Amino acid sequence: MTILWETTHAASSMVAFGPSEFNTGKAVLSQRIQDTGMKYMHELTLGSLSPETNYFYQVLSVTEAGDTIQSDVIPFQTAVKEDTPFAFTVFSDSQNNPTVWSKITGNANEERPNFAVHAGDLVGLGYRKSEWVNEFFAPAKHFMKQIPIFSTLGNHEHDASYYYQYMKNPEPEHYYTFRYGNAAFFMIDTDQYQEPGTAMYHWLERALAESTATWKFVVQHHPPYSSEENDYGNTLFESSLQGDDEARFLVPLYEKYGVDMVFSGHLHMYERTWPILDGKVVERDGVRYYILGGSGGGLEKAAPNRVWFTNKVRTLHHYAYIAINGDHLQYHAIDLEGNLFDHFSLTGPRPKKSPSQLVPTTPVPLSNQRKFTDGLLVELETASPQDDIFYTLDGSAPNRKSNKYTAPIELKENSELNAVAYNKNGVGPQGSFVFKKTPLYPAVKNAQGKSGADYIYYTGKLKDPTKPLADQLEIAGQGTIPKLDWNLVPHKSYDWGTEIRGYIEVPESGRYVFGGHAYQLFTFYLHDELLLSEYNREVSVTEEIYLEAGLHPFRLVYHLPDRYDTYGRFDVVTPSGKKIPVSQLNVFAEK
Repeated sequence: MTILWETTHAASSMVAFGPSEFNTGKAVLSQRIQDTGMKYMHELTLGSLSPETNYFYQVLSVTEAGDTIQSDVIPFQTAVKEDTPFAFTVFSDSQNNPTVWSKITGNANEERPNFAVHAGDLVGLGYRKSEWVNEFFAPAKHFMKQIPIFSTLGNHEHDASYYYQYMKNPEPEHYYTFRYGNAAFFMIDTDQYQEPGTAMYHWLERALAESTATWKFVVQHHPPYSSEENDYGNTLFESSLQGDDEARFLVPLYEKYGVDMVFSGHLHMYERTWPILDGKVVERDGVRYYILGGSGGGLEKAAPNRVWFTNKVRTLHHYAYIAINGDHLQYHAIDLEGNLFDHFSLTGPRPKKSPSQLVPTTPVPLSNQRKFTDGLLVELETASPQDDIFYTLDGSAPNRKSNKYTAPIELKENSELNAVAYNKNGVGPQGSFVFKKTPLYPAVKNAQGKSGADYIYYTGKLKDPTKPLADQLEIAGQGTIPKLDWNLVPHKSYDWGTEIRGYIEVPESGRYVFGGHAYQLFTFYLHDELLLSEYNREVSVTEEIYLEAGLHPFRLVYHLPDRYDTYGRFDVVTPSGKKIPVSQLNVFAEK
C-alpha cells in the first residue's frame, strides 16, 4: 500500500501504521516508515502487510520551521485472498464538477468497496494544478484517504506531469495490469497508439494471454461501441461511426482472450451493450461494453435512434458498483441520488482458454532499441518460452522453413525482422520490426556563442502545421532564454508560437532517446534533420539518435492555439539510462 500526500511547505515524511487489534481503546500504530528529506510531495510505501487485514495509519510531516502536520488516524484494508468475495466501483469523467464528484464518491463510499477504478478525465485540464487539488482531490478526500483508486489517463489529462505526480500506478503507467481476488484488471491509455504492431498492443496481447484470472476486466477511456449523439458523427443529420475506431483495434484481443467487461468513459452518459462477439450481438459468451462517463462532466445524450448493440442507455450522473463471489457477479449502476437504475447478475465468466491451450503470442524484441551504430543483438520472446520462433531479416514472411530462433540475432546492417511462433495449438501472429544502422553524429567544434538559446516569438493562428511559422504568423519579438523550454519565452495567453535554435550540449557519447509532446504543435530538429514531430495528438513520440559528447545544432518549433496554458513534455534518456528533462541540458546561442 502506497500513501501519497502533499504539503505547502517542504517537510519530512512519516507514516505510522499498525493492524487492527481487539480491546485497545485506540488504534495501535506500532510501525513506522519515514523519509527525513525535505519535500513537498510525499510518497511512502508500507511493506510487509498481511493480506485481507484491517489496518490504521496516520501521516506526519515536520517542516523546516519545526511545525508538525498530521492527519487523522485512518482505517484501510489490504487486498483480499483469491477465494474471498470483493467489490469495486467504477468512475469516469469526474472533470470540472467538484459538487457532483463529491456526491458520487460519497455515495460510493457508502457501498464500502475494496477499491475503485477510474477510466480517465479525472480533471478538465491536466496541466492546471488547481484542478487536481480543488476539483479532484478535495471533493473526494473522504473516499481516497481510505480506498485505493487505480486510474488510467483520458484525453483531458493531456499526459501532463501532474497525473504521474499524483497517481501511483505500476510502470509504464500508460498501461498496466493488477490482480485483485480472482479478477485481473487491464488498465490502458487509449490516447496512445494502439493498432496492431504498437508497443501497447503487444503488451496487452501478452498480458491477456498470460492471465489465469477467473474474471478479466479492461478499463480504458475511449469506448469501442457508443450510441452517443454527436462525438463520432452528428446523428441529427449524418451517420455515426458508433464508437472510437481506434479503440476497436483492441476488440479482437478482448474476444480472443476471454475479457468479460470493458469499462470506458469519454462520453458523459451511461450505456451498456449486449454481449458482442465477431461484430454481432450474441446471447452468451460475448464481451460486454460499458460507458460510465457520469462522475461529473457535462452530460451528453444518445442518438435519436436506437443502435444495434445497445441494451441500456441513460443521460445522468452515475457510477457502477460490481460485487464478485467466485463465479457469481452482481452489477449495479447507481445515479447521483443513490438510486439503482440498472442491474443484472452473471453466474459465470466468459469461457477462457488456459495459456497452454492458446496459440503463441506475437514474438517481440525484449528491448525497444531499433537503431545501432556498429551492431546489435536482438532477443525475441513470446508469452511462453516453449514456443518455437522462426524469423527472416529481408522483409519476407517467415514460416517453419525460415531461420529458427535459438540465440540472440546479430544485426550488422539495416534489417526488417519478421517473426512468427508455433506451438502444438498452431501459429501465432507475425511481428514486424525495422532496425536501422545509423551514424554517430559528431559534435560541432568552436560554434557556440553566449549561454542560452535564441528565439523568435510569433503571434497569430496556425493554418498549416507542415509550413514554417514565419510563412503564417507575425514576428512579435526576439530574445534569448537560458534553457530549452518554450515556457520561458515571454508570450500572450494563446495563438502564439516560437522557434528556438542554438546548440545543445550532451555530456557523453552514445545513444540518446528524445521524447515529448505538446498542445498543439511540437517539432524538434537535430543537425537540420527532423527528429520529433507531434501535432494535436498529445501523445509522446520518441526517437533514437547517436551523439558524440559536445555541442549539436538544434531547432525547436512550438505553437499554442486556443488554450491559456502552455502544455508539453520534453525529455531525454541519456546513454547511461537516466531520464531527464531536456531543459537540464546546457544550450548555447549561435555565434
